Amino acid sequence: MKVLCFTNIYPSAREPSAGSFVRDLVEDLRELGMDVHVLAFSGRERRRAYAEAGLAFRRTIRAGNFDLVHAHYGLTGILAVGQRRVPVVVTFHGSDTGNPRVRWQGWFSWLVARTSTPVFVSRDGARRLGCPNAAIIPAGVDLDLFRPRSTTEARAALGWSESGRYVLLPGARSNPDKGVDLFDAAVREARKRIELTPVSLENFSREEVANVMNAVDVTLVTSKFEGSPVAVKESLACMTPVVSVPVGDLPQLVGGLPGCEIVPRDPIELAEAILRALSSGRDPILRQRAELLSRRRMAERTVVLYESVVAGAAA
Repeated sequence: MKVLCFTNIYPSAREPSAGSFVRDLVEDLRELGMDVHVLAFSGRERRRAYAEAGLAFRRTIRAGNFDLVHAHYGLTGILAVGQRRVPVVVTFHGSDTGNPRVRWQGWFSWLVARTSTPVFVSRDGARRLGCPNAAIIPAGVDLDLFRPRSTTEARAALGWSESGRYVLLPGARSNPDKGVDLFDAAVREARKRIELTPVSLENFSREEVANVMNAVDVTLVTSKFEGSPVAVKESLACMTPVVSVPVGDLPQLVGGLPGCEIVPRDPIELAEAILRALSSGRDPILRQRAELLSRRRMAERTVVLYESVVAGAAA
């Protein structure tokens, strides 16, 4: 099967970590025998980028003899569903399903979801766009890179104190969706009881992120909006407990796991959950949960979906 992956987020020399989960899926699909071509662009820097990408997409479709298009994100999906020659699958990754900060994206995505085969990374996203029966295929976690390692060795590699206590914000502090104010407030409350160093997930290479996940004691999610954050799965894969507010698919992802909790958006309650996570240690059950969402499993589910869509288009 010949597939065109059309995406507005993909690793580049300028942004090497952008859209790494899309690249991972492409690589895994190729290993499963799919003939996948990538047409990537960045719409964050220039207004004309989407217009240029739309023209490039049409040229590629005319020349490529593709069986299927897989677009990532709703705005890219708008460009993809403008043609009817090739069936289109669109994965909605979270912010494009109705984030209050960019609500207009949700309006476009609502239309795209009804003119394509929609895929969501969480059931919450599918509900937001009124697609309760749509496929749910989250981004997979790299279990080879993100695996349990010695905390001492991970901290030494990062230049951190061996005896410190660390709590991770799984994202950049500059990202308004990550709820930095609540994160800081929870850390301040916890610091009334213990020494605790906050760390944010930014300016690290992919390999360094694997060390960070093993070096921290707990991952704390205070986001205002999420889909299915890969960083949380990476934390679980390293057996690092996760404390989170109820957002995205996290209630289903971490619910019931040792040391992990879903907590109301209250700094005191979050701080108490941090303290409980610190005393719980690392449990292999966390990695077992992450293994259910491995890159390979998610790619296999994607291939099954592709085959269904192509067969339906041919009928």
